[in-house]
Amino acid sequence: MFKRMYLTLEENRLRDRFGGTVATAIIEVLIKETNDEHLEFIFRVLHQFNDSVKMVDESLGLVQGNDDWEAYDNDSHEKYINILLDALNKLHIRFGNLHFFHDFSETYWHHNQNFILQLWREMPEAKSVKSNEASFIKVFEDLLSGTLKAFPHFLVKQLKDFHNLYRASRYKVYDNYKYILPDSEHAKDNRWNDDGIPFLYLSYDNDNKNCGEMKQAKRTCFEEIRAKDGEELSVCRFKAVHRRTKILDLSFDEINYDEQVGKLNALEPIYKNQMMKSIQTNTKMKKRLEGYAKAKDEEAFMIELEKIQKKLGIDVKMHRDVQWQLSVILIGNICDAIFYAVDKEDDPDLEAYIPFRAFSRYLIANGFGGVAYRSTRMQKIGLHGKCLTLFDKEDATFIDGEMEVYRYHQEKCELIKKYYNI
Repeated sequence: MFKRMYLTLEENRLRDRFGGTVATAIIEVLIKETNDEHLEFIFRVLHQFNDSVKMVDESLGLVQGNDDWEAYDNDSHEKYINILLDALNKLHIRFGNLHFFHDFSETYWHHNQNFILQLWREMPEAKSVKSNEASFIKVFEDLLSGTLKAFPHFLVKQLKDFHNLYRASRYKVYDNYKYILPDSEHAKDNRWNDDGIPFLYLSYDNDNKNCGEMKQAKRTCFEEIRAKDGEELSVCRFKAVHRRTKILDLSFDEINYDEQVGKLNALEPIYKNQMMKSIQTNTKMKKRLEGYAKAKDEEAFMIELEKIQKKLGIDVKMHRDVQWQLSVILIGNICDAIFYAVDKEDDPDLEAYIPFRAFSRYLIANGFGGVAYRSTRMQKIGLHGKCLTLFDKEDATFIDGEMEVYRYHQEKCELIKKYYNI
């Protein structure tokens, strides 16, 4: 009978060498196995892998922690892990389990989101977030700097890019339009602003979709202010005043990580096929490569391939495509980690809002005028909605003639009255 402790020793070796969420996710998937025969095969794969990595590490004579080790580890980490994942996947296929990669991916993204959430919660206490490699701001700044130049509109937009803006109030606003605007007296217990500092909280829907018999953006407003059954609520359409206000767009939701990783993995064969077609149609190029191959001149062969890549622009295109896919995956991880519904019953002091308020101060200091994000309240009831918070309440204002009063019901909201002018 195979003893589980042998496998545990190898799992510990894997964790000690690689650490991070990848090794943790692999181990979490492996510990679900209960078949003794399967466990012994897994042990053999891990033991051989750990010994091989150790042999290579020791042959280089590097000291963990110095710059040379860091460079080597950064360069080799992904290659090693991919080798192990491939070996474990093949093994699980032999076991009749075709879902190893799916199980690993699901577990990995879960751990990655927990890691980001941990950094997020620690952000207000960080003494020097910019100098701290393990900080949410560092992760965000790396993402922003890495994507902004290549994809300037991926995360950073202008207020004019957001349409069908609405704001709701549970107070008896009716035709008193000025009361639909925020004021410092009631600016408290909100996600992004410190108490007493009024931000302008809006919903938006660029597609102007319907949710039942009303506009989705209106319904989002009602859910965000936690409307109660039978309650009368005012809602008004808004318009941008300062249209060039810079907005951070974090409105991403429902990103399928398996699909995005699949697209990432598909890039290499796509570009390889492009190169092969180009080589096959260029007789001189093909003869040169064949000559290098026959002479076993690997260096000249690789140099020639690099020239072909540059000539076709494949190196630039592939780098851009990879950067895009990685950016989508990371921003999805960030949004899935930090945006979740917060209820005062579960969090009386609203401690979950503290990182948002610290982040808004950071964004303001860096020239942002607002942030767009998913509606956690709509998500909680299985619907979709988008929110927009403006740090300066003067950046948008109500539209005369667009004030309505509804009686709220979760199944259906009833229009009571529409006020056409002030």
